[in-house]
Amino acid sequence: MKVWFNMRTIALFSGLISFVLCFCMLFIYISRKTYKGFLFWVIASFLNALGLMLLSLRSYLPDFITIVTANTLIISSAGFNAYGLEVFYGDKGKKQYYISASIMIFISLIYFTYRDPDVNARIVIISSVWSLLFSYCLYIIYRRTLRQYKEKNLLLSGSLIFLIIANLYRIFPTVFYEGKIIDFMDASVIQGILLEINLLAHIFIATGLIVLNFQRVEYDLNTVLREIKTLRGIIPICANCKKIRNDEGVWRQLESYIEEHSEVEFFSHGICPECTKKLYPEV
Repeated sequence: MKVWFNMRTIALFSGLISFVLCFCMLFIYISRKTYKGFLFWVIASFLNALGLMLLSLRSYLPDFITIVTANTLIISSAGFNAYGLEVFYGDKGKKQYYISASIMIFISLIYFTYRDPDVNARIVIISSVWSLLFSYCLYIIYRRTLRQYKEKNLLLSGSLIFLIIANLYRIFPTVFYEGKIIDFMDASVIQGILLEINLLAHIFIATGLIVLNFQRVEYDLNTVLREIKTLRGIIPICANCKKIRNDEGVWRQLESYIEEHSEVEFFSHGICPECTKKLYPEV
C-alpha cells in the first residue's frame, strides 16, 4: 500500500499530468476564442505543475526550492485561478490580496522550514489557504455564472467543493492523527491519498474552466443570433418620423435602434442632394 502512495511518485506524476493540462489550455488559448482571464488560468496550471515537480525533487534540491518555492507556487496557482475568474467576468481583480497571501505563505514556509521546522504546520497552513482561495472561486462562480449565463457549471463548482472539503479534511488527520511528521516524503498513506485527490480535482477544475469559457462563447453567439433574427424580422416603423418600436413598446430613433442591434455607429449626419435642393434651394 505504501508503494502505491509514495509521496515522491505521486508528486512527480501529478506535476507531469498538470503540465499536460497546461499545454492543452495553452493550445485552446492560442487556437480558439477565449476571453480575458483565460491566460491567468493557463499560468495557474503552469505554476501548479512546476510546484509539484519541484516538490517531487525533495532531498535532491535545496529545501528552499523544494519546500518554500514549490508550495508558494502551488498556492499562487490558486490565486491566479481566482484572479482569472474576476477578470473573466469583467470585475476589478483583487490582485493585492493574492500577492499578500503568497507573501504570507512564503514567510510562513521559511519560518516552519528553518526557524521552527514543522511539517504538520506547513500542511495545515497550505490546506487552509488553499481552501480559502478556492472558496472564493466558488463564490465568484455562483454569484456570476448562473446570473449572467442562466446556466450552472456543475463540473467546475462541484470540483471546487470537492477540493475544498478534501483540504479541510486534510487538516484534521494532520493535527489529530498523524503525529509529528519528520519528512513529508515519508508521510502516511492518508497524505498520499489526499494528494491524489487534489490532482483529480485540479483536472476537473481545469476542464470546468474550459467549459466556462465556451459557455460564454455560446452565450455571445446566441446573443448575436437573436439580434440578427430581430433585424431580419418585420420592424414596426412610424410612417411620419421613422422611429422604430422595440419589443418593450418604446419608440426609438432609427439611429439608436440600429446601433443597439448591430455594430453600426453613426458618427455624424449628412444630407443627401435631393433634400439639399428642397431645404436649401439657394445652395
